[in-house]
Amino acid sequence: MENDFVYGMKVSLNNEFGVIIKDEADKPNFCGVIRWDTLKENDTEDWRGQFGTFISIGGKVLDSGYVFKFITEKGLPK
Repeated sequence: MENDFVYGMKVSLNNEFGVIIKDEADKPNFCGVIRWDTLKENDTEDWRGQFGTFISIGGKVLDSGYVFKFITEKGLPK
């Protein structure tokens, strides 16, 4: 099991699905901005430094084969 967020990681929380994206404010080895799989143009949430909390409240790391409905694997709109 992973112990931190990594770019491209597919995640879920509370029946929402998303991917960890690169944010311009990220520092090396410190990522965790999630782009949620919704129709909203910029539906992101900052979880940097909170991987343990994310998992403890029910967050999950998805299989890399999961396919999003509204975004690409890089978090861009389809």
